[in-house]
Amino acid sequence: MSRVLSRVKPQLAATCAALLSLAVVSPPALAQTGSWTITPSANQGNFDNKLNALSALSSTAVWSVGSYNSGPYNTTPYLRTLIEFWNGSNWSIVSSPNPATKSGDYDSLQGVAAVSSNNVWAVGYTGNSNQLADRTLIEQWNGTAWNVVSSPNPYLSQDLYAISVVSANDIWAVGQFQTWSQNGSLTLHWDGTRWNNVSSPASVQLYGVAAVASHDVWAVGGYEIQHWNGTSWSMIPSPQPPYNTGYQLRAVAAVSVNNVWAVGYSYGGYYGYSYEPLIEHWDGSAWTLSPSANPTFSNTLTLSGVAALSATDAWAVGGQAGVSFIERWNGTQWLAVPSPNAGSVANPLLAAAVLPSTGEAWAAGQSFSSSTSSYRTLVEHCQTC
Repeated sequence: MSRVLSRVKPQLAATCAALLSLAVVSPPALAQTGSWTITPSANQGNFDNKLNALSALSSTAVWSVGSYNSGPYNTTPYLRTLIEFWNGSNWSIVSSPNPATKSGDYDSLQGVAAVSSNNVWAVGYTGNSNQLADRTLIEQWNGTAWNVVSSPNPYLSQDLYAISVVSANDIWAVGQFQTWSQNGSLTLHWDGTRWNNVSSPASVQLYGVAAVASHDVWAVGGYEIQHWNGTSWSMIPSPQPPYNTGYQLRAVAAVSVNNVWAVGYSYGGYYGYSYEPLIEHWDGSAWTLSPSANPTFSNTLTLSGVAALSATDAWAVGGQAGVSFIERWNGTQWLAVPSPNAGSVANPLLAAAVLPSTGEAWAAGQSFSSSTSSYRTLVEHCQTC
């Protein structure tokens, strides 16, 4: 469907930060189903830092990617790529390339997925604030260094927001494209040799992708869900939340062919503009709404990340009125669990990851620091989940 072209990128971090700054709520009584702690993470420079995505290989190998602001001002033209690695003891910054570094340029990483210890992929975009011509940005870790890998740019402007791995020669990255008269979804596929643009029917930006197998891949964004059957992408109906006027799906995670989760938020409602958590579930036949935990009945609660371990264990993360928010699926219902906050306002969690071998869970995002008057990286860890 046609839309008016805009340079504004819908980023959940900005939405969450605005919502979380509205108020600070007292922690509600929550289900004690995990012990989350803040794990100190690294920051680049003195301006804003943010982590957008996580990928966990083992207890001693976790990757997180995002962006930092190189200054002298906390504005988009100064964004540069940020990659951090957990070695089992601490998070450290790993050098990453920035294709665009001229005046007005920006570079940002939005998604990460690991194949092995010497094969990790990160995706995002690069561009210039004075031009409508974003380029896809794909980087690969070869065990020694991160390098830019050539990727398609068939449109006037294009961005990547998420990536998922089937195997070393079967990887999907999703995002959006723009022309002078149209916005739409962008899906790129790695075949082991090159990245190829694959036609996609979705009319909105895709913010999440989860691969079950070569013939079973899901991508979500806005109010749309699409599925790859090994040959082509097709649209799958997504249920409309009750009482609200619209909704946004922001992440997806798959356990199996009949167990997939998608999360985001709905907005609108009878009592003015509000945000409420949204969780949808695929059972192999259809997507249905799954009641989300909302212990304080907040109208500023959004979900931005999801990670699934099994049919009875999944995590969803986001932010609620100034504080981080985490909930867990126990096979029957979603229950909120306590999560720490690095500051008193604006602590959105933007991504989640789990380790199948240990059950460890990770969450990442950003938190506003009053001492530096800037956003700093936020990483939380549940080692005993």
